[in-house]
Amino acid sequence: MHIYRFFLIIAFLFSFNLNSNAEHHEGNVIVEDAIIVESDFDLEETYETKDYSSIDPIEGFNRGVWDFNLGLDKTLVRPVTRGYVNVVPDPFRRGLGNAVDNFFTTPQYFVNNLLQGKIGGAFSTVSRLVINSTIGLGGFIDVASKMGIQERPETFGDTLGVWGWKESNYVQLPFKGPQTSRDIVGFIGDIFTDPLIFIGVPLWGNLVKTAGTAVDDRQETLGVLEEIEKTSLDFYSSIRSMYIQKRADEIENDKITNYQQYLEK
Repeated sequence: MHIYRFFLIIAFLFSFNLNSNAEHHEGNVIVEDAIIVESDFDLEETYETKDYSSIDPIEGFNRGVWDFNLGLDKTLVRPVTRGYVNVVPDPFRRGLGNAVDNFFTTPQYFVNNLLQGKIGGAFSTVSRLVINSTIGLGGFIDVASKMGIQERPETFGDTLGVWGWKESNYVQLPFKGPQTSRDIVGFIGDIFTDPLIFIGVPLWGNLVKTAGTAVDDRQETLGVLEEIEKTSLDFYSSIRSMYIQKRADEIENDKITNYQQYLEK
């Protein structure tokens, strides 16, 4: 029981991730120019209103959680991630991230491509799994991408969006960061397509895996989020608008996105 509690605490601490889903980090992030954090997100087009209260009806609560998460990021997650980046060589970090994606997210991508009727995406996903698991040394080397077979990431949150759940409230989750109500439901659905479930690992094993991959996820936004914080008059509002735009593009336009794309230099 004590071991379970220990893993659960570690999982919560390290599962904080300001970046929801994106490309793998390829080298240390260096921000050369000041960034003006003006989002191009058109709320009127997507939500038929420019009133953020309809998107973020619990803004007071969300800001409180945001402050907590930001403090945790500064005192724990960010230093640990910087240490990881400084100590572990970039090729190994990218290879480890590739291997984790290959075995733990590719099956989820396959299922959700099928649920969305994207047969080509499902076929590409299976092809990537087979190629990277064999020629790519267990997924450590992304051979499939070098062959032109690109990743087709789809989560159950994306599937719900394709099925018609377009408008979704913005939510800040403790230890997790920005989400939408749709993606919270989607996260629960993704748990049931996690390979760990199929091999009999209990739910807490999924939390431990999340903790183990959180630092790898966080390294993708090092530098970028710090620059947004320095140059933004309201860090919370900037991340909110960018996150909503990011999720809209991932669902509506089937794009692989990251925060850097929504910044004007």
